[in-house]
Amino acid sequence: MSQRFLQWAPCSRVWPRFPTPGFVMPSRPVVALIVSFWFATLALVGYRDVWPRIAASGPPPIAVDLSDEATQYVPIKWRVFRGDKPIGTLTTKLAYQDADDTFEFTSQYKDLRIEVGALELSIPEMMTRTRVTRTGSLREQSMAGNLHLGEFRAEVSVEGRNENGTFTGRCKIESPLFQVDEPLAPVSVKDGQALNPLQPVNRIVGIRPGQRWTVNEIDPLGDAIAALFKEKFKGVAPEQKKEPLLAEVQSEEESLLWGRQREESLCWVIAYRSGEARARTWVRVGDGKVLRQEASLMGDRIALEREE
Repeated sequence: MSQRFLQWAPCSRVWPRFPTPGFVMPSRPVVALIVSFWFATLALVGYRDVWPRIAASGPPPIAVDLSDEATQYVPIKWRVFRGDKPIGTLTTKLAYQDADDTFEFTSQYKDLRIEVGALELSIPEMMTRTRVTRTGSLREQSMAGNLHLGEFRAEVSVEGRNENGTFTGRCKIESPLFQVDEPLAPVSVKDGQALNPLQPVNRIVGIRPGQRWTVNEIDPLGDAIAALFKEKFKGVAPEQKKEPLLAEVQSEEESLLWGRQREESLCWVIAYRSGEARARTWVRVGDGKVLRQEASLMGDRIALEREE
């Protein structure tokens, strides 16, 4: 059989070639150009999205220094903007808790006013607390405040604790329309530092241009609240999938006008991205103070600007 095949094989060279209608083989230079384009595209995707995740193993190059933050006895005041419009104020502080050797980061929002369609969401006051260990691991989270949306009024209180990697807590909502007082669904707590440079901390030190790492948001309180709303309002609450943010310190400093006096300062800029979400942090070159935080998604931009 093999000999017959060998005798037949050469005959295949003289078979007639039938033209393929409508198809013209590109020239070799065009083929080389197409292949080069796809290789360049794959290289760009790998450099922008794959390599930072591979190279980000181990601790991030930039982290919040809890001991340094705790020495800031004067609370930090921020103005909150939506686009270029001021919509409220924020006061932040990190303090050491000697009773259990932890650090507590508090954020107090006041007079927030956000347009939601034809209505205005008003938050006269809201306080969030995050308690972490010396290594930055999450211990507790809580949020309390009141909100107004048109004629609707509500007081909200949510709190929880990390118990061996599982976050458990309770949610209370009091309003004329309904009452909620029930436990939150348990959610797992990721390992890592709960306070990161995305939050409005006082200082970030050790910045060098070109540093790249990933930021995993650790917010089990937000995850538990989202799970509760998904259960209560099925089909209404959107599904949210959290992806790690890729962070990079830009190679050149940037001048920033900030504060009510519009002071000009030279800053390092940390840029974050994840899908369509974008965020930036401006850190003063001279002393590492955070002067501005900004986040944008789907054309909406929220910013925090330091006051001094």
